[in-house]
Amino acid sequence: MPLIQVNAPEGVLTSQSQDVLMARLSNAVLKAEGAPIEDPAAQSLVWAHYIEHPKGTTYVGGEAIDKPPLRIAVTTPEGALNDETRKTLVEDIGAIVDDVYGPFEGRLNHWAMLYEVMEGGWAGGGQIFPLAGIQAAMNIKAA
Repeated sequence: MPLIQVNAPEGVLTSQSQDVLMARLSNAVLKAEGAPIEDPAAQSLVWAHYIEHPKGTTYVGGEAIDKPPLRIAVTTPEGALNDETRKTLVEDIGAIVDDVYGPFEGRLNHWAMLYEVMEGGWAGGGQIFPLAGIQAAMNIKAA
């Protein structure tokens, strides 16, 4: 049950490129969590937001830049990822961003930030969703 948020400068990606980016990121997170990518139940629990901010509002080293990096935040329930799957996910995110947004010469084209919500802290509809329940809903087989 990941939440993906991509912050990007206004207009740097076409609508089609946004769709590709978000679909590929969603699948990468599902893969990292051990969910079957083709499973509709797993797909239905990947929520993602593409958030644009106005041009000229991103600064690097105190100066506004023309082609700012993307910020990709992935939030998962505590225990959904381990050191190995985090490393693989970060590598996958890097390859996806390079592919869709393009690499930058001499600097990073994105930050990837991984967050975990503590066990008992993921909730919706007036109920708490423990990791085991989330994994069952996503058809993730226990390792």
